[in-house]
Amino acid sequence: MPSAFSHAVAGAALGTLFRRPEPPARFWLAGAVCSAVPDLDVLGRGLGIPWGHLLGHRGITHSFAFAAVLAGIVAWSGVAGPGRRGTLWLFLFVATASHGVLDAMTDGGSGVALLAPFDSTRYFLPWRPLPVSPLGFRFFSAYGLEVFEQELVLIWLPAAALLGLTWASRRLRARHGSAGAA
Repeated sequence: MPSAFSHAVAGAALGTLFRRPEPPARFWLAGAVCSAVPDLDVLGRGLGIPWGHLLGHRGITHSFAFAAVLAGIVAWSGVAGPGRRGTLWLFLFVATASHGVLDAMTDGGSGVALLAPFDSTRYFLPWRPLPVSPLGFRFFSAYGLEVFEQELVLIWLPAAALLGLTWASRRLRARHGSAGAA
C-alpha cells in the first residue's frame, strides 16, 4: 500500500475536479481523510482478525461499497462544508475509492477486495509500479524513504500536475468568459 501521506495527497488532489468556488479547508481535509480511512482496518490485526479476512487489511474497507457508504455519511453530515451534496458525495466516493485502486497498484500484499461484500476476491491491477509501504513507524526507515521517493514520482507528481492543469483550465475559462462579456 502507498503511505497514508500519499493516499491523502491523492484524495485531496481529486478535489480539484469537484470543487466549487473557494471551498472551505474542511472540503480538502475531508477528501484527504476519506482517502486514508480504509487503512484503519490494520487495527483489526490487534483484535486477531487475519489479513485475508473480509474485515482484515485490504478487505471491505478498501471496497467501492465502503467508499460509497463513507462518502454518504461524510457528505450528508455537513463535515465537508456546504455545497451540493451529490457532487460532494461523488468527490468523497472517488477520494475514498482511490485508496483501494492505489493499493491494487502495489507490488505486494494479498490483493484488494474492491468488490466486497459482494465478492471476496482480492484484486491487483495489471500495472503495479508502487512498492508496498512499511506500516507504522517502520515507514521512517531507509526502505520507507525509498518507497516515499517512488510515491513522490508516481503519486505526488501526477497530483501536482492535476492541480496545475485544473487551475490553468479554470483560469482560461474565466479569462474567456470575462472577454466575451466585454
